[in-house]
Amino acid sequence: MIKYHAMEDILKTQNTDCQQTDNSEASFTKGVDCICTTKRGIARHQKLLEVATAAFLKNGYDGASVNEIVKEAGGSLGTLYRLFGNKLGLFEAVLKIKTSELFDDFESEDVWTDDIKTSLLNFGRRLQSLAHKPDGLSLYKIVVAENSIDKQEIQRIFYTHGPQRANRILSSYLKKQVNCNKMRIQNCDMAANQLLEMIKAPLMKCLLGIVTTQEELDTALYQGVDIFLRGTLVNRED
Repeated sequence: MIKYHAMEDILKTQNTDCQQTDNSEASFTKGVDCICTTKRGIARHQKLLEVATAAFLKNGYDGASVNEIVKEAGGSLGTLYRLFGNKLGLFEAVLKIKTSELFDDFESEDVWTDDIKTSLLNFGRRLQSLAHKPDGLSLYKIVVAENSIDKQEIQRIFYTHGPQRANRILSSYLKKQVNCNKMRIQNCDMAANQLLEMIKAPLMKCLLGIVTTQEELDTALYQGVDIFLRGTLVNRED
C-alpha cells in the first residue's frame, strides 16, 4: 500500500483549480493540480495510484491501460482525468510517491549532521535501497526503454523527481560543508553527481539481470564515499 504521508504531501501541493480534461489533449500537470478534500475522495485517489503503480511496474508505461486501471480501482475515466489530467499525469503522481519514499527524510536538515562520512553513507544507502529494488529497477527500465509519444516527457519527469532532486539535496549539504571550511570543492553540483555515480555503480548489472550481491553494493558505497572524501575534506582523519 502507498504510504499515507506521501499521499498527504502530494495533496498539500495541489490546488482546487481542476477541470475535466480530454486524455489526448490535457496538459499532464493539470491532473497533479487537482485536490481531494473528502475521505472518499482521498480513498479514491489512493486506490487509483495503487492500481496504477502496479500496472506501470508490470506492463510499462505504454502497456498500462487507463481503462483497465479504472476498471480495477473503481470510479470512472472522468474521475481519473479530473484527478491527474491524463495518463502522463498519473505516471508523474506515481513517480512522485516513489521518490518521496526515498528523498523526503533527507529534505530535513535534522538528518544531515556534522559527521560528513556518516551523513553521506546514510544518503547513499537509502539511494541504493530504492534504486536496486525491483520497483526502482522497473521504473528505470520504463524511462530507458519507453518508446511512446510521451518518451521525452517521461524522461523529463523522471529526471526532475529522481536524479535532479538527489543532486540538489546532496549538493546543498556539500555547499554547507564548504562554507564551514570543512570541505574544498570547486563545483558542488558536479561533485554531487560524481559521488552519486560511484554509489550507483552496480546499477547497470542489475538492469541487465545480473545478480548483484549486498557485498558489491556495500563496496560501491563505502569505497565511493572514501574516494570522494579523500579528495574533498580539508582535514581528513583516516
